[in-house]
Amino acid sequence: MTKRSICRVLLVLLLASFIFMSFAGQASAKDFYEGKTIRIIVCCSPGGFYDRWARLFSRYMGKYLPGNPDIIVQNMPGAGSLIAANYTYNIAKQDGTAIVMPLSGLYMDQVVGRKEVKFDMAKFQWLGTQEVSHSVLYCRRDAPFKSIEDLIKPTDKPARLGNTGTAGSSYLMGKVLEKTVGANFNFVMGYAGGSEIDLAVERGEVICRGMTIPPHFGREPYLTWHKKKFVRQLVQTGRERDARLMDTPTIYELMDKYNTPKPIRNMASVIFANGDFGRPFAVAPGVPADRVKMLRTAYAKSLQDPKLLAEAKKGRMDVLPSSGEKVQKLAERVVGQPADVVKGVKNILGR
Repeated sequence: MTKRSICRVLLVLLLASFIFMSFAGQASAKDFYEGKTIRIIVCCSPGGFYDRWARLFSRYMGKYLPGNPDIIVQNMPGAGSLIAANYTYNIAKQDGTAIVMPLSGLYMDQVVGRKEVKFDMAKFQWLGTQEVSHSVLYCRRDAPFKSIEDLIKPTDKPARLGNTGTAGSSYLMGKVLEKTVGANFNFVMGYAGGSEIDLAVERGEVICRGMTIPPHFGREPYLTWHKKKFVRQLVQTGRERDARLMDTPTIYELMDKYNTPKPIRNMASVIFANGDFGRPFAVAPGVPADRVKMLRTAYAKSLQDPKLLAEAKKGRMDVLPSSGEKVQKLAERVVGQPADVVKGVKNILGR
């Protein structure tokens, strides 16, 4: 056999080996989830929309993954979703069997440099969000605060505002309203989730809460509250008024009214980017790219499943999705702010 013939044989063997390894790798990736159980780690306690969305996906997403794995929901509330995010990023297996569902405002803790943050939002691998949504601040109707103007008036008893942590909608809305228009709040911290804050509102422990708009019109106790006129809505965070809140001013309208300086307006816009995160799903940085692709595909296909959409509609859960790629870019943008913006955000949040 000539030297040229030997080279040809070796080349053929190398190509055959490469093709075999490629097919073996693909088979391994497709077979990975067979017999596995995926956990969706939810940042909040049971009962709220985060929990409801997680349980809805747990019933459908598995059938769109190779191997049809079981999917369960694990509630891991506390510290405004820092506990769930830190756990998924640093402790859980980074093999695609742990999906985290953090609060939409979690990025703020990273932007302002909280020492408790042990993750990088831009390095999480985002699967997408099914609900791009803005927030509303409500208050008990029997409280002395009938409008945003009442919150601005000097008082020795400011409105008690319930919060899960510094990444939640309630905290962010309260702090921004303080800085932009001079509202006054007494921040009551440490509730495990939105359901606990709602109970606190009913008991009178707190009288206000900020939350995303869809559940405010999509579940109890709000459906009953609206019928009984138990609460009123004081402000919303979108640039345009939600169709269900046409009598409620936006924060941008209020900033115009009270001549809020432009630098503070810019910082408020960064903070309210949480509306674009909605209720997102992500996996840790170490999850292999092929599994991330499978998870993103399964997530997207679930959102096209007629039965899932029917359940969402029945539960008054709005579906306005954004892809994993778009959420990934959003995460990279919001945590990559220049120093002057970060300084301004810290100033708004009193850090």
